[in-house]
Amino acid sequence: MKKRCISVYFMAIAAALSLIACSSDREDEQGGAQPSDGKALVTLRIATDNGKALTRAWQDANAKAQPDRIEMMYSWIVLITDGSKIKYKYTGTPTDAKAEIDDVCTNVEMVSGNYSVYSFANISEASLKSYFGLSSESSLNVGDDLADATVAAAKATINGNGFVPSATNGIPMSNKQTLTVPASGSITKDLIVVRMLAKIEVQVYNEGASDVVVNTIALTDVTANAANNLMLLPNYGTTPDYPDDMAAHHMDIQPNLSSWATRDNLIFVPAGEATARTIPANTTTTPVTFTFYVNESIAPDNGSGLFYLSFGFDGQTEYHHALINQKGSTTNDDDAWHYIARNDYRVIPVHLTDWLFRIEPLAFVPIGGYPAVTVSSDAHHATFSTGGMIALQPFVKKRGDDTWRDFDNSEVEFISLSWKNSDGDNKAVYNSDGTEKDGAGKIVKTAFAYDPVTKSIIGELNSAITTPGTYKTAVTFTVKVGPANKQYTYSFTCDVNLQVGS
Repeated sequence: MKKRCISVYFMAIAAALSLIACSSDREDEQGGAQPSDGKALVTLRIATDNGKALTRAWQDANAKAQPDRIEMMYSWIVLITDGSKIKYKYTGTPTDAKAEIDDVCTNVEMVSGNYSVYSFANISEASLKSYFGLSSESSLNVGDDLADATVAAAKATINGNGFVPSATNGIPMSNKQTLTVPASGSITKDLIVVRMLAKIEVQVYNEGASDVVVNTIALTDVTANAANNLMLLPNYGTTPDYPDDMAAHHMDIQPNLSSWATRDNLIFVPAGEATARTIPANTTTTPVTFTFYVNESIAPDNGSGLFYLSFGFDGQTEYHHALINQKGSTTNDDDAWHYIARNDYRVIPVHLTDWLFRIEPLAFVPIGGYPAVTVSSDAHHATFSTGGMIALQPFVKKRGDDTWRDFDNSEVEFISLSWKNSDGDNKAVYNSDGTEKDGAGKIVKTAFAYDPVTKSIIGELNSAITTPGTYKTAVTFTVKVGPANKQYTYSFTCDVNLQVGS
């Protein structure tokens, strides 16, 4: 699927991330009854949020404030294994309906040793059996075989895109932790379940002079609702401080997709006025908010390695926004939306403006090259069929204007430009004799740069590539526009189909 990298009409996006984490455990010696020799008294508590870490429930007030706290637990299953067999099993329904924290067991004698603890919430035992590859007649009882490798390899079917949590349909949660039981005394351990869905909140401001009606919102290339699309357990931490527990830092929580996972586009229809919602003119302080759930996902190899948010507006075409990063920068990839992890709570402020942008691509092909450039129907994606010089000429106009203006206009100030190849390198390096150093085969020979004389973004595609195929690059520029001198970012994607030697 060809991607469209733009921020047209409604341009300024600061994809603010509220990064979600999960807490570490605690093991505290406590007084009380004395256990038998070689055993300890163990108390386990299961929670979506223990009040110590920035889990979604801690960061996102709506996770608790929604009716009946629908993002919390409705039921839980805890399986404790010695790596090969189930040694202890606990199930239950929270005593406080839709609870955030509940006791699994209190002062239960457990044999000294090291255990794997698998915690699940809002997932039926029948579903767990299916994920473990067990038949409906099989059981999950103490003494049954359940190897760590079996659980780690378990695939789950999670229909998270467009998920609607309710009193009968709670968000599925899972996690693995380790438990070390001493030979005497007592310990308490917190079990933290991790939501298997991400939550997206789009905050829309309208700086324009007229109302805008939003019919649909789409998020491109998220993991599809399909059989066995996600691994059952999170991709837990790899940092030295959290070697085997689900990490306490968001960057340790990477998507854990099944090899069977496919991509899809989530189409969200907002509830409100019938099937649409109006964003009034001059909505500049309190945004209109859209919230929906998605499967954890990895961005596609589309030249930019980013997701795209699209709006369908009443009586108009769709407009697409590249989710660049939380700071609105185009030069720092550390904060880029290259993935959406389970339990993420991501906030995207979108500012609708009256300014429209477009790119006109031009190709100056070498002798013997293929003089072809095809522009997508929405004019935000180009496909070239050769190497050589290319120019991307940007234009801007205000809604209601009849004339597109280039960047010599007094209301436009060019700020910065960046670009990225799908092959992971920004440009090839050449020796003094013109031969290429490390990184042969890079599609961009001369870096893209803005030329103030021609008012174009000019670069050179590598004509010397010897391997046929499709190469991708994404060009992103930032400008300040209008009397308010506000900053906007626009992205344009180029595919290059090289037919070498033909």
